[in-house]
Amino acid sequence: MRQKDEAKAQDILRATLHEVQAVGLAGLSIEAVARRAGIATGTVYTYFRGKDALLDSLYLHTKTAFSDFVLRDDGLPLRAAFTRMTKAYLDYIIEHEAEIIFMGQMANSPYVTEQTREAAALGARPVAAMLERGKLEQLLKDLDTAWMMAFVGGTMKAMAPLAAGMSAAGYAAFQESVATLCWDALKA
Repeated sequence: MRQKDEAKAQDILRATLHEVQAVGLAGLSIEAVARRAGIATGTVYTYFRGKDALLDSLYLHTKTAFSDFVLRDDGLPLRAAFTRMTKAYLDYIIEHEAEIIFMGQMANSPYVTEQTREAAALGARPVAAMLERGKLEQLLKDLDTAWMMAFVGGTMKAMAPLAAGMSAAGYAAFQESVATLCWDALKA
């Protein structure tokens, strides 16, 4: 049996991501992924059982990368950690358009297994813990944590397009303002 090449698996995942961005989930084919990755169609099946397994794997990979980028717990005081998280979230949305589109399409998709949903949810634990800590310390409103997370995520997604064309200094001020808006909305 041939040894699987991790770089090739990453190439397949990246090609899938860009193919979904181009044609959507319904239009995705293994043949198009292989073409975009510059490999034979059969090679995709060496790494993934089929379209369902490929999309499920890409979803977990994308959610994990998002969590690693945005939801790090740096041991900062609550306000600083919240500000760092919101700024990173905004950066991620702006820098990873294909991933954001993909995660949005996959969020309620039947392609995602329950096991993958559970594994992906683990990545959100640091932000949930941060918000829970803020509620315990009476720094944040005593709202449902899922609501708070949805509010921050929705705000970041709505604000990101407004950053287009900003200078570096303008963007830094924008990030700070967005972080402050979110904090002020949730603070006790």
